[in-house]
Amino acid sequence: MADTITVLGNVASDPDRGATATGIPTLSFRMATNHRRPDGAGGWIDAGTNWFEIRAYRALAENAEASLSKGDAVVVVGRLKLREWEAKDGKRMNVEIEAESIGPDLRRGRSVYHRVSHQTPLRAAGDGSAGAGAGAGPGGGASPGGGEGAGAPVAEGGVWATPGGNATPF
Repeated sequence: MADTITVLGNVASDPDRGATATGIPTLSFRMATNHRRPDGAGGWIDAGTNWFEIRAYRALAENAEASLSKGDAVVVVGRLKLREWEAKDGKRMNVEIEAESIGPDLRRGRSVYHRVSHQTPLRAAGDGSAGAGAGAGPGGGASPGGGEGAGAPVAEGGVWATPGGNATPF
């Protein structure tokens, strides 16, 4: 699609869980991107911060809720939307990204992947359930293979066959 954007930055607000009027899970958070450029003397100059409102829906919303915290370095791919409105002091604009994919920025930290079963039902906000379902991440309940966070086996003896710890170091 022509209006897809990829943005690297930090989760700048606590992720906010919600639901649409029809019960589809949603998640939104602010994202900050900081730009730096060379100063010509071997150093760097801060060249400003851009702010985005990130919105995720369905399974992506549930998985992002279980995975993200304020301050995390992330990569977001999605559809760019510009929202304009009139305020008392003039026109305002909000830059929104409807996320298609969200993940950790592995240049700035490490992550452990936890596979989620496709049979896990989606949950709406306020239905009494917490997290993204069984095996969705740390504390997510039982997962294929027995132990918490064990994940589905990928290939015998392969690097992904043995799960790492549940702690995310960033």
